Amino acid sequence: MADAFTLRSFFAGRSVSVGEVRTLGLFSEQFTARFEGRSSGAVIDLDERFRFEDGERLQRWHLEERGGRVSGTVRTEDGDGRLQGPFPVSGTSGPQGAVLTYRGIAPGGGRFALDFRHEMSPRAGGTVANRVRVSRFGLPLARARVTFSKSTEALEPHVSDP
Repeated sequence: MADAFTLRSFFAGRSVSVGEVRTLGLFSEQFTARFEGRSSGAVIDLDERFRFEDGERLQRWHLEERGGRVSGTVRTEDGDGRLQGPFPVSGTSGPQGAVLTYRGIAPGGGRFALDFRHEMSPRAGGTVANRVRVSRFGLPLARARVTFSKSTEALEPHVSDP
């Protein structure tokens, strides 16, 4: 999988994830997500449907990969159920993984913009590890550990180790 990794190839079609977000190092919350990706040429449109304890949230990505660079937008459902954005996304992508950064809101969040940094790395067995750092004014606020997969069965070993 590592030799063939691109955001477009991995997220085209259906995917799933399991993860945990830790806020201020004090609070943690587990979540799952389902993805539906449509890839065309260098572009992927991806709907990410989170399921948190208090409800579901949508994040809608539109990304283009060209020559190792990623650009695009993300729209995120706020606490009132409205899609906010689009927020500009930039980053890099290659066989070793991808890094995406943007300033936007957290799924289910409010009006305050936060800085997000996603670091994705392909793993053996066809999964992808995603480490997310969330900050504001350079101060770390939260971290998330997420495992992406093409099947729910492949996530089972990662449920307690997102």
